Amino acid sequence: MVRRLRSDVRVDVGYADRTVFGSPVGRRPDENVQRVYAPVLDHVERHGFEGLVEAGPRLLAQAVDSAAFAEVAEVVQRHWRVHDSVLHPEVALAPPSELALVPTSGEGGLQGRFDVGDWPRLHELVSALAGDGVDRARVTGPTAGLVAALEQAGMLEDADVESAPHPDVTASDLTFVGHNTVVVRSRTSAVVVDPWFAASDPADPPGYRPLRLRDVGRVDAVAITHSHPDHFVPSTLLQFHPSTRVIVPRVERETIMTVGMAERLRELGFTDVVELDWWESVRVGDIDVVALPFHGEQATDSEQLHPGIRNHGNTYFVRTPDFSAAFLADSGRDGSGDVREVAARARQEVGTPDVLFTGYRGWLTYPVQLLFTSVARSILLVPRHLWGVRQRLMTTADEAIDVAETWGASTVVPYADGGAPWYWRIGLGPRLDELVQEANGFDPLPERVIVAARNRTEMPCGLLGSPVRVALLRPGDSIRRVSSGRDVVRVPGHAWPFREQVPTAELAGMLG
Repeated sequence: MVRRLRSDVRVDVGYADRTVFGSPVGRRPDENVQRVYAPVLDHVERHGFEGLVEAGPRLLAQAVDSAAFAEVAEVVQRHWRVHDSVLHPEVALAPPSELALVPTSGEGGLQGRFDVGDWPRLHELVSALAGDGVDRARVTGPTAGLVAALEQAGMLEDADVESAPHPDVTASDLTFVGHNTVVVRSRTSAVVVDPWFAASDPADPPGYRPLRLRDVGRVDAVAITHSHPDHFVPSTLLQFHPSTRVIVPRVERETIMTVGMAERLRELGFTDVVELDWWESVRVGDIDVVALPFHGEQATDSEQLHPGIRNHGNTYFVRTPDFSAAFLADSGRDGSGDVREVAARARQEVGTPDVLFTGYRGWLTYPVQLLFTSVARSILLVPRHLWGVRQRLMTTADEAIDVAETWGASTVVPYADGGAPWYWRIGLGPRLDELVQEANGFDPLPERVIVAARNRTEMPCGLLGSPVRVALLRPGDSIRRVSSGRDVVRVPGHAWPFREQVPTAELAGMLG
């Protein structure tokens, strides 16, 4: 009997972090930074966030002058240098150590601890269980016990239950899985960018659930933009067969800001890992994948301490024989460049994309606010003179249109900020159902990009818009005939269930 994981079973990978300050594969760096910058957290605990921006530079200075800060950096007058043991945690001291398989209902679940040498074998088993399934009678050795335990816990199902991907999905050129995840298909091959496949949850709306890896058909390669945990997701990557090609940015050495992705992938058992520098390319079947520069989502949008310790990444231009698409993820501007400069050069060197997927969040933030985010560690790299200066760490809605116009893209898709209940339940992206909620400048509605495209400039006759078309895709949507009709396809079980509504007076005036 062939059995596979139920669609509501979540796969989690844990790392045993024994580094001095914390490895980028986990949360310890951010937790330790919050400890070091205790004056800020104490202030918020006593007074809330009221007045935090005004008090921020003073509170940050108290932290830098503390004994706790002296443990992580050498302070000379008003400047500091972070210790190398903090900036470069040892990879070997934070190996993968724990595999957990847990129903999203929270009932039951299994977890176990494993040695580094066990992971290639575990990887092969998990990828089979997440895909076509395994024949229990043919599973032997140590993994047979795990399959038996999963069966006893009720977390397996017959592999012939809804086994085939929907033909409307596999016949499409592009499929937007959600957040950063997009599948690009040619006539012969498929590449998925930044894969993160969520397990279904009882809290999901009836008839609307996340696409699973097996729902999108065969995938020949994976391309990852950068190592933040919503882009480089070991729990999802384990669901791909170990022989799947994985394309990642070249990282010379793992740092507190960047996972050494190639080394970490091989650690999990992947056998075909391709590292690309900016402007290098690789061919997957009849699909060309070109790595472009990744600027933005750094500690600041200009200069920073330790310039080489950055969030290393790639953006990508992907070309099939029939169309092309570009994926900019969380990029924006920093001290080394601007995504608009990338668009201008790419237009000359690789061509114009038919569809541009771009972030639009802006992430407008003062440095002190970083301590309350998933990248709290970034505050270590912010120079003192920028403590009171608001930073723009990602592309804004208006800049998304700037980039599209610069690159000559006719269609832009706002993405990289959640988009479905399984994201906003964990605090990722705006809420888009009848209880619509946004945090403009941090988690804005994707409709903001439509407003930006229509509010480009003003003449005596009124507002003039951009020629760029904004295509609003919902997680589960596919696009067929990208180079001509651009038909949006929605399939049963993954079709957007909420009313397309206008949530604010501004949007009502623009879209009504």
